[in-house]
Amino acid sequence: MKTIEKMNKQLDNWYDQHERLRLFYKELLEENEVAQITVTNCSDDSREITLWGTNKCAPIANPLNGFEEILKEADLVLATSEVVYNPVNDLFYVLSSRDDSLIIVNDQAVVLQTISLRINELTLVNPNNIVVNTNPNSIEYGYVGITGIREKEFFTVDLNFNISRRITLANDPIDLVYNPIDDAYFITESVRDSVTKITAFDNTVIDYLTIAGVKTLGVNTDNGDLYIHNISNNNVDVYNSNGVRKGWIERATANENKVSFYYHTINQKMYIAYDSLNSLVVVNTTTLATEKILNTALEPIDIEFNPLNNLIYVASQDEQKFTRIDADLEVVDHIPLVSFDRSFAISSKNGTIALNNATLRKLFVYTRNSKLLVKVSDDYQQIREDFKYNPMLISHVKVVASTSARINTLQIIESSISGKQTCESISLRSYQSPQGFGNVSEVFEMEGYIIDGRVCWRFTIHPNQQVTFLIYYQQLEMYNFLPEKARISTGVQMSNGIPEAWK
Repeated sequence: MKTIEKMNKQLDNWYDQHERLRLFYKELLEENEVAQITVTNCSDDSREITLWGTNKCAPIANPLNGFEEILKEADLVLATSEVVYNPVNDLFYVLSSRDDSLIIVNDQAVVLQTISLRINELTLVNPNNIVVNTNPNSIEYGYVGITGIREKEFFTVDLNFNISRRITLANDPIDLVYNPIDDAYFITESVRDSVTKITAFDNTVIDYLTIAGVKTLGVNTDNGDLYIHNISNNNVDVYNSNGVRKGWIERATANENKVSFYYHTINQKMYIAYDSLNSLVVVNTTTLATEKILNTALEPIDIEFNPLNNLIYVASQDEQKFTRIDADLEVVDHIPLVSFDRSFAISSKNGTIALNNATLRKLFVYTRNSKLLVKVSDDYQQIREDFKYNPMLISHVKVVASTSARINTLQIIESSISGKQTCESISLRSYQSPQGFGNVSEVFEMEGYIIDGRVCWRFTIHPNQQVTFLIYYQQLEMYNFLPEKARISTGVQMSNGIPEAWK
């Protein structure tokens, strides 16, 4: 019997409490306006939030924007060697030397198609190089050129993923580049003294150069100069499109370097990575002088440009890191990368990075998307500007949080004209209210506070939390406080001074 009486009493108290709250809000709504400001933390970290503070243009959060990193895997079944990005169809092309195939993968790590590069089941290819035709004026724009060791051949694959032509070479191909100025493919061959030129427009095969020790190729895509790594002396010789030697870049070392090239069309410099020297050489393409030598992670083996952040990426095979270099030729950082063998490519459309791993038989597709870390109500900026010139006088504040984690403290920071700041902290935990089992704080203590351009609210919002402030207020129309003559001079003739209700 006592238990029932106790329960009834508790129920009566609950009804009384909510009836008082209902009447309280009824009066609030009759006498005040309401502003609803919602702040959402879209990140996995706690964020410090600043509201109002219009005079100082205080940012809501610092930083407001960030990035979301996504890693996906494409299962390639068999071991692969090279990967390139084709900007014409926004796809990655991966060579598989194990089963003589070309695998097409999109930026979501979805394998779209696998193309056999064999003439028939009995003829092997062993593809070892792939490049993209990047000249919009070429008849083969968007095609990929491929070399194969087994049959000593060069062939192209069109945008419909069909092999459009095959050409037999004199010797095993070592390296391959496409030169958009000549609209031609250049191939170094295994006798180590020849460079072959194959034109895209008329299918002509030309014995371009005969030089002892030629191996790896780079190309200046603005003027057609060829950069040829010579393993007999480890220099890089530079030839123009007519085959005339313009000069060389000297690198004295006893080792046979694996050399990688990247021509940067924005700053018009050639980047050359030497794997045994663990360095990147930046070359002035006009004078062929070395402008800077940058230390990279160990054994740099491939270079690409990321248009998303305007950084050069140099991949280290030994340390499994990217060395990132900015436009001022400074090393920004060294960041770890997912397991990588010897080749990677970057999308010029969205900065997606594809990293080939032959051992795991996978293509790792890494995307870094821009993400808004903190969101605020769409009309917040408009409300903030309004309160800057016509302050609000607070009658009551209600705080509703989306998770059980509470905002413990709200700091009220006011800056004077001279720059002096005062800070008052209000504990929201003291105003916890169990309404509908929600995380609610009825902050009665804020009655009488003013929000204008000099006042900031600062608090910490928890990860992936949404907090809503319901602010009941009366707005102070500042022209009401002007003397009568001043009101007339500003063109505001309807005012009769301070409202009677506020006296």
